[in-house]
Amino acid sequence: MAMEEPKAKVEINPEFLPFLKGVNDDSIDEDVNLSLAIYLFTAKKVTLARAAELAAISISDFIQILIDHNIHWAEYTEAHKMQDDETIKYILREDDKYDESDK
Repeated sequence: MAMEEPKAKVEINPEFLPFLKGVNDDSIDEDVNLSLAIYLFTAKKVTLARAAELAAISISDFIQILIDHNIHWAEYTEAHKMQDDETIKYILREDDKYDESDK
């Protein structure tokens, strides 16, 4: 016999309902799940991929929702910049080698 997944029962403050109605035609549950996924992602509790999975949408759709709400979905850290700088230096060195062989 398969075990049924436990469901959490949440009581939503009725004052939220006018803001949720019409946002998602399927159900308020999906809107709440999306909101929770966005929160968990922005709080850095889950990855982008996991947040999209929790919201039951594709990563590209999740990214578009974040963009639509002006939420940054990609981080560009100092470590990323250093890696990019090294890559650019490497590419420029390689380009110089090819340019010299053309002469």
